[in-house]
Amino acid sequence: MGGIISNQSPVGVKKAKFPDFSQQGNNNVAPLNSVNIEMLMNVPLEVSVEIGKTRRPIREIADFGQGTVIELDKQAGAPVDIIVNGQLLAHGDVVVIGDNFGVRITEIVGTKELMDSLSNL
Repeated sequence: MGGIISNQSPVGVKKAKFPDFSQQGNNNVAPLNSVNIEMLMNVPLEVSVEIGKTRRPIREIADFGQGTVIELDKQAGAPVDIIVNGQLLAHGDVVVIGDNFGVRITEIVGTKELMDSLSNL
C-alpha cells in the first residue's frame, strides 16, 4: 500500500485565538438581580402530595374496580410527601378545610440544597 503524495505547498497553520471570558466587568451579560428573580416567582410548578406507594402485578391491577381497596406502604396518620416537579420538597399532615383536603407542612426537606441552588443564581 502506498501513501498519497501531494505536490501542493504545505498548509499554513496558526494557533487559534479565543476571547478572554475571565473578566468580571463584562457588560454584555446582565447580572441576576431581584428583578430577574421576581420574573421567576410567577412560573407555575406542579405540586403533588403522595400519601403512599405500592407495587402490584398487572393481574391485580386489571381486576381493580369500584370499591377496591389498595394497601399502601405507609401507616394511617403518617406524614405525606409533598413533591414539586418530581422532587421531594417537604413532609406534611393531611388536614380538612371545609369540604376539601389540604396539607399542613411539617418539615422542609433539603433546605440546604435549595438555598445553595438559589445563591448560585
